[in-house]
Amino acid sequence: MSNKKIDPKDLMAVERSTTALIGVAISLIVLGFVVEKFELFLNILVEQDKYKKLPQLSHIEFYNYLGIAIVCAGIALALYTYRYYIKWIKYLENEELDTDKSIYFYLSIFIATIGAILLVSMIVM
Repeated sequence: MSNKKIDPKDLMAVERSTTALIGVAISLIVLGFVVEKFELFLNILVEQDKYKKLPQLSHIEFYNYLGIAIVCAGIALALYTYRYYIKWIKYLENEELDTDKSIYFYLSIFIATIGAILLVSMIVM
């Protein structure tokens, strides 16, 4: 860090934003894991006697790939969050302000796309 003094309120705001992004990254990783392991849940249900009427689903591989993609997005977001934090610390040291609206745009588009894919898969498949 440089010799310039950073206002503690600004530093704490950056840390809250970073913590929120890390929380979203963890949520994405957990969601991806749950989606990917959905096949295991369905197979356990099919093997129980009272659920024998459930057909073996042929599109289970889709959930495997979707889950892996969601986990990869969570990992990428976690790595980006560190870059985001370092960038904002430099802005605060130089007493500059800049906004990075693109991460929130891309994150919201990605989450909406995942939701739409899961919704379509529940309706069609």
